[in-house]
Amino acid sequence: MDTTQRSYRFCIEPDAPIATLEAVLQVVRRLDIELRSLRTTATPYGMEVQVRLAAPEEDILTLCRMRLHNLIGILPIREMPTLVVDNRLRQAT
Repeated sequence: MDTTQRSYRFCIEPDAPIATLEAVLQVVRRLDIELRSLRTTATPYGMEVQVRLAAPEEDILTLCRMRLHNLIGILPIREMPTLVVDNRLRQAT
């Protein structure tokens, strides 16, 4: 089954970062999205979060981003570029 993959990066305000991160994971779970990776980094301004998500359709990931945007405590969400690997080049070497 082909999946679409997106990587998002955003900051969580320092008021209640763990509760906000739990809300993020609830959105992902409710939409039945595969969580491929999650990385958090504490900063003086809150918590920086990087997530890589996969879903069978791109629209589900778009809906996820919209719902994350509506959560209280989430600062602007940025989509990270994805690395494209050409398997034909890998096989030639």
